Amino acid sequence: MEKQLYTLNNQELDRVLGIWNEKSSVYVPVGKGEDIQLMPLGEAERTEDYINLTLPVKEMVFEQKEKLFKWKRSKDHIEVTGLSGEHTKNRIFYGVRACDTYGVSYTDRFFGKEFPDTNYQSRRAETTIIGVNCLRAGKHCFCTSIGTGVFSTTGYDLAFTPMDSYFLVEVGTERGAELIDQAKPYFKETDEGILKEKDALREKVEESFPLKMDLSNLWDDMARTFDADFWLDEAHACIGCTGCTNVCPTCTCFNVVEENIDKDEGTRVRYWDSCQSEHFTRNAEYHNPRDAVSRVRYRIYDKLKYIEERFGHKGCSGCGRCTDVCPTYISIIDIMQAMRKTAEENPEPPAVHQTTKIRHIIRDREIKNRHGLYAPDVATITGIKQETPEIKRLFMKYDDPELHKSYEHKGQFFQVTVFGKGELPLSIPYGPDQSDELVFDFKDVGSVTDVLFEMKVGDKVGLRGPYGHAYPYNSIKGRNLLFIGSGVAMAPLRTIIEPAVKNPDDFNQIHILASALRYENLLYKEEMIQWAKVPSLRVQYALKEATDKVKAHQGHVNDLLPDLNIDWSNTTAMVCASPERIRKVSGDLMDLGMNPKDILVTLETHMRCGAGKCGHCKVGSHYMCVDGPVFTYEEMMALPPEF
Repeated sequence: MEKQLYTLNNQELDRVLGIWNEKSSVYVPVGKGEDIQLMPLGEAERTEDYINLTLPVKEMVFEQKEKLFKWKRSKDHIEVTGLSGEHTKNRIFYGVRACDTYGVSYTDRFFGKEFPDTNYQSRRAETTIIGVNCLRAGKHCFCTSIGTGVFSTTGYDLAFTPMDSYFLVEVGTERGAELIDQAKPYFKETDEGILKEKDALREKVEESFPLKMDLSNLWDDMARTFDADFWLDEAHACIGCTGCTNVCPTCTCFNVVEENIDKDEGTRVRYWDSCQSEHFTRNAEYHNPRDAVSRVRYRIYDKLKYIEERFGHKGCSGCGRCTDVCPTYISIIDIMQAMRKTAEENPEPPAVHQTTKIRHIIRDREIKNRHGLYAPDVATITGIKQETPEIKRLFMKYDDPELHKSYEHKGQFFQVTVFGKGELPLSIPYGPDQSDELVFDFKDVGSVTDVLFEMKVGDKVGLRGPYGHAYPYNSIKGRNLLFIGSGVAMAPLRTIIEPAVKNPDDFNQIHILASALRYENLLYKEEMIQWAKVPSLRVQYALKEATDKVKAHQGHVNDLLPDLNIDWSNTTAMVCASPERIRKVSGDLMDLGMNPKDILVTLETHMRCGAGKCGHCKVGSHYMCVDGPVFTYEEMMALPPEF
């Protein structure tokens, strides 16, 4: 929109705020010293004497706790109701500093693209941001070094700059222009000549900020110091209080929990979570890929590199709040200075996972569930099969048959809800082209699967999906296929095995290598016997314990690779196992001549939302749920080692 500039006399500000408050709820800064909050106009004395709000304005649009949906059971029916519109409407936030208007700009981008978050969007649509530019620095402010301040350049509807006896008012959006119209007599139009005075003031204010750093080579410094000794000192200092992430304008991570009224009624809520919590990346059976060092390091790398690498927005606004609140004085400023000093003293080549670029899957997705991004659609369990002593197969149908469509399921997953208990991601071993049912194989390894494992035919569950980046099919036609899986890890591989079995002429040789501790633990035992009847397909087993059921190698699956007698340069391998086993198998495949680009792996970690929002499965600048779970081995090796 065309730049619109006005002036407003200081003495008229309260009258203007009062006019706006007649149609909307105006919030203004209230408090003293470092305890400054946004509160409704008139509830307490408004202040202009403050450096910044204690908490970023983010808390007003991305609330610390909010309801996602409610569910209610009646006889054999479950009703799900989305709750994205339950919030205060028509709010105006006056007095927001540049670091926080920048934070709003980022959260608008984060929650507005790829799987748009309707809960955030519905609240944001009812919110007007009025920035008031800073004239002095706080103790730990460094926005001038980051480039996000000192005056607002984005994320505002109106921006006020204090200029002696008046404010320069800049209109940022149509919503801001509407506010000007509501109090038109008090605003005087001016021309762009006044911007010279503003620029001179900004330069003066910037010069007064004491913390100044040259960050021009920051990413190179970060690459060279990923394993530096000082990270251990920072990790020892961190007590896991999560204060740093709670006060950050750009932190968006959350967890989801169930709040049950009784066994037949409940609500799912989300609340702020933190990558600095020990539980944040803990997977089923208590495996946790991040230790204390990697947790502390991850926050710094996310703020200074990963967010910008993925979204094009800086992940740190330079507000300094994280340093302000840290009880052990972990300072992002000191860490950046330590990076530079250590990099200068140790000019080693950058670590490969910090420099190799891999693709991000960034595109808007259709929300297929009817009650909002996080609310599931109801399905009924139609069949159950005990596949192994630890693995069950559940057959499900949507209660609404219109929801069962032909999706690209090869390697993707669904979020499956046990109402009243929680939600978990499950890979899809079957596609809907085989029947009108969705089928899931899963192992009993956690609190939600404990309940799911005991459910009966006719019980109700919730489904969201499918999510994730699928295995290719058309692009690997004409090649040899090699499938390597262990236990329940065979489930995602089946989505390619089944169409390959039905269309063997699409490929040359097909090899399936299945491993387990013992034969009874193998998934798809009956199916593999049938698959082996296809002339171009060979099934081999690697078991720890001997068996007389099938001919099997007693040892590791890797032992079978050298004798396959295939053209490795024309082979695509699909490996599904733990990261440690993937590395071992892939290393042996490359020794045999395979290109790491031709080794496809599945990386499944702690996924809470499935849509790249909650942050739990983020590794570097990648979300396992959106960019994965299917990666090439070359891409896997380009990721930080924290999965």
